[in-house]
Amino acid sequence: MKNLVIIGGGFAGFWSAMSAVRQARFLRKDSSLKITMISLDEYLSIRPRFYENKFKDMRVPLKKYLDPLGVVLDVAKVIRIDHKKKNIFTLGSNSQEEVLSFDGLILAAGSQLSRPSIPGFEHAFNVDTFGDAVLLANHLKELSDFRFPSAASRTFVVVGASFTGLEVITGLPERLRSFDLPDIQFNFILTDRSFSIAPEYSSEAREIISWQLEKEGIQFFAGEEVDSISPDHILFKSGKCIETRTIIWCGGLKANPLTSMFPIDRDCQGRLKVDQFLRIDGQKTIFAAGDVAQACVDDEGHTSVMSCQHAIPQGKFAGNNAVNALFDCNLIPYSQPRYVTCLDLGSEQALLTSGWGRFPKMTGISAKKLKTEIMSKWIIPEKDVEETVKISVPVILHNEG
Repeated sequence: MKNLVIIGGGFAGFWSAMSAVRQARFLRKDSSLKITMISLDEYLSIRPRFYENKFKDMRVPLKKYLDPLGVVLDVAKVIRIDHKKKNIFTLGSNSQEEVLSFDGLILAAGSQLSRPSIPGFEHAFNVDTFGDAVLLANHLKELSDFRFPSAASRTFVVVGASFTGLEVITGLPERLRSFDLPDIQFNFILTDRSFSIAPEYSSEAREIISWQLEKEGIQFFAGEEVDSISPDHILFKSGKCIETRTIIWCGGLKANPLTSMFPIDRDCQGRLKVDQFLRIDGQKTIFAAGDVAQACVDDEGHTSVMSCQHAIPQGKFAGNNAVNALFDCNLIPYSQPRYVTCLDLGSEQALLTSGWGRFPKMTGISAKKLKTEIMSKWIIPEKDVEETVKISVPVILHNEG
C-alpha cells in the first residue's frame, strides 16, 4: 500500500484529491493507494467570494466528497515536513504532535495575507479567510445598528489598488445600501503606494476601472504608504491622516511558509519553483500546486498567478501526476496558455480581460453576469461526487481563436 498525502484543502488540494482518485481507478491501483488530505478545517473555502456580502455556499464540506471516495481527511496543522525521510509532523485538535509518513506528497497549502510590521496593523480588517470576512461583515452590521454615528464610521479605506482591493472597494457601496439607510452619505477611499490603479492592467482597462470608481464616488489616493493604523484613523508616511473606523487591508499575498521546508529557490512571494510536471526540484514524487507553486504556463515564459484560475487546473495535473509517479507511469506536462480575468466592479458592472496584457473584452451587465456565473458555478465542485471525479481530468486550456 502506497501513501499519497495532500497538504491543503483549498482549490489545488481538493482537485488534487479528485484527480488522484480518478487516476488510481484508471490504473486499477485504487486498492493499492491510500490518499490522505491534511487541512486546517473541514471545508473547501470559496475564497474569491469573501469580498461579497452573502456567505451562503462560500464553504463546501470536504467530507461530502472525500468520505465516499475513501480519502482520509486529517484536520490538523502541518508544522514540519522532512522530505528526505518522507515524514510530515502535525498538530491536531488535541495539541498532540503526530507523524505521518508518505510515499508521494502534493503540497497545496495555499497562500495567506502578507502582514507587514506596521504599528496597529491588528486594527485593520481583511477578507483573507472566511473568519476574517465574517469579522468585517459583523463590524459593518454593528456600525449600521448605530446608524453610522460619526464621520469616521461613515468613511471606509481600502489599502491596495489591485484585484482584491478593487473588488472590495467597489462592492462596499452596494453592501452599505443593503442596510437601507438612504439618508446617510458615505466616503470611500482607495489607497496604494503605487501611483497607478491596477498597474498590472492595460491602460484601456484602467480607464474603465477609473470610470467606475468615479461613478461610485470612490476617491483614489496614489503614492501613499501606510505609517500606522489605529481603531479610528490611518496615518500615511506623507503625513496625511484619515479618520475612519473601517480600514480593509488588501496588500497582497504570500505563499504558505511550509514552502521553506524545501531547500530550493523561492520567488518573491515565497512560492516554490516547479518543473513542467509540477514536481518540486529534485523530487520524483513530491509535487506543488496552487498558490505555493510558481509554474510556467506557456512557451512565452509566463508563470502562474495566485488565483483559482491556476490552482484548479494545477490540482488536476498534480493529482494525476502524483499517482503516475508512484506507479511508474508517464507524467503529463502542465500547460495553461489561456489567461483571462473577470474583475467585479460593483453594482451591474464588471470587467473581463483577455491575455497577459489584460485588455478589455467585455464590460457592463454582461460581464457582471459572467462574473456571477464564475463565482457561483464554474469554480464550485459538482454536487454529485462521481461527476466531480469525472471532470478532474487534466486539460490544457488554450487561448481562444
